[in-house]
Amino acid sequence: MLTVVVLWLIAIAWLVANGVFAQKPLPRYRRRRALWAWIFLGACAGALAGLASANFSLPGAIAGAVVAGFVAGKLITRD
Repeated sequence: MLTVVVLWLIAIAWLVANGVFAQKPLPRYRRRRALWAWIFLGACAGALAGLASANFSLPGAIAGAVVAGFVAGKLITRD
């Protein structure tokens, strides 16, 4: 259940970043929106990988989010 709460919080952060980008289409907001999308996908993948073993869904989601954030930070171009 706590994993679902973490995933919802990340999704809400993406929605906020997406709303700010819609209001102010600046490159830094586009980058933040893309970064939060990567973090959300990484957390979802980590949660699914954590479900393979008992009670490791939340640590998997956190680890997946952190790894995806670092990878996305290197891949997303800076304007």
